[in-house]
Amino acid sequence: MKIVNGLLLGTAAGLMAVSGAEAADLPLKAKPVQYVKICTLYGDGYYYIPGTDTCIRIGGYVRLDVAWNAAGGRVPAYTGTQGAQDRTVSQMSDRARGNIAMDTRTQTQYGTLRTLTSLNFQNQDQQESFNVQRAFIQWAGFSFGRMQSFSDVWSLVDYWSISQEQTGVDTGADGINSIAYTFDLGAGTGLTFGADERRTKSLTNLSVASALKVGAEPTDSHQGEAWPDVYVALKTDQGWGSAGISAGAHNVNATYYSGNGTGAFAGFTACGQASTTQCGHPSDKVGFFVQAGGELKLPMLGPGDKIGGAVRFSEGASSFGGGFRLSSPSLFDSGNNLALGWMSDGVYVNGSGIELTTAWSAQGGYAHYWSPTWNTTIFAGYANISYDSTAKSYFSGAVCGVGGTGATVQTAVSFAATNNCNPNWSYLETGLKTAWTPVPGLTFSTEALYTRVWSGFAGAGTINASAPGARPTGTYNFSNQNIWSSYFRVQRTFNAD
Repeated sequence: MKIVNGLLLGTAAGLMAVSGAEAADLPLKAKPVQYVKICTLYGDGYYYIPGTDTCIRIGGYVRLDVAWNAAGGRVPAYTGTQGAQDRTVSQMSDRARGNIAMDTRTQTQYGTLRTLTSLNFQNQDQQESFNVQRAFIQWAGFSFGRMQSFSDVWSLVDYWSISQEQTGVDTGADGINSIAYTFDLGAGTGLTFGADERRTKSLTNLSVASALKVGAEPTDSHQGEAWPDVYVALKTDQGWGSAGISAGAHNVNATYYSGNGTGAFAGFTACGQASTTQCGHPSDKVGFFVQAGGELKLPMLGPGDKIGGAVRFSEGASSFGGGFRLSSPSLFDSGNNLALGWMSDGVYVNGSGIELTTAWSAQGGYAHYWSPTWNTTIFAGYANISYDSTAKSYFSGAVCGVGGTGATVQTAVSFAATNNCNPNWSYLETGLKTAWTPVPGLTFSTEALYTRVWSGFAGAGTINASAPGARPTGTYNFSNQNIWSSYFRVQRTFNAD
């Protein structure tokens, strides 16, 4: 037995020796290679692009908007075909959007070289579309490309509301082509000089008999862009909140006189070839805008609570003073009632100069956090569009058949001379939004919105042609109107600032 045990032990020892020798001959396990390295220079979420010293961050969101009494999932039904409020339009509206954003940054001897590309893919009311929201380069204080304008101040954007604000000036949703230079003044403050591609509302020749339409924007007689919207903006971002002010100039230039004329203005006679160089044109005018806004944190009322607001004023630059997305209202109600107004940068008639439109607006909002995952915002925005006495006389000739100022009675709409021929109008939007964020990056929101239009041209009037939807031509009562709309949104955001 001892002999057997000795043999077994000897065999085991031999096998262990052989195994140890073979193990010693095997190569050691290689250390894992870190092909993608974390970049800590610019915050969380950045990684080095392999083989380069450039850091990249991928982000974006997926969103669904559903609305009642609105268009495109967001726009209250106060204008265009939607404003007809009849059975030809869809009261329900929806939009699904996917966004992908790529932010790259590289250190250089002149500071950080940054690019941002943000792409929107969406289906809105069963129509596919694609939008380049951002495509810009920033370096050494300069910014070039499609971006949010540095002239923008506080507005009722996505955090505050689901509905698309009509009274604010915010280019964040779609971006705008721009060049800007920012002086860093330190302590979170910057002074920017910039030039954006021109943003216009209609420039309307009221001598053209079909210039004004119900349910559509006035015929635009702008010349092409001769120079961009130039501006200066001062902004600061502090622990207590943020604030900004901007001001700029806007070119208002027309094409040639067209349509019929009475020869009431010196230097103009009816020409045989309308809308040609033979007819001449009004002199260019320069409009302007100024806007200020900001946000104040209110931790004493609740963690995350804040209040914000902005005011704007413009002459000849209604996209800035009145609202970037505000449209000419044509809001119908039962009983042949209608609120009407026209949005413009200016108006003129054959032989006259351009009369610039005055527009101003104000917005405000308060946000309260009930808990870290629940918050409610209440907000409002108001815009007023007004015309000077000379412009009003042009409207009197165009739509009321009085004044003899070189205009002819409009074929689309007309009013009796005894009625109020005042074209001034106003717009109000006010709403309540509640949001729930059960987990970081996932938010469900609902909103109720009240919209009111104070109509121009009060009293009886006649739609002669091109009534929107199934609304018939004929006599209407032009008076103030209002509507309610509601909105729902679910959004998943990832890697967002």
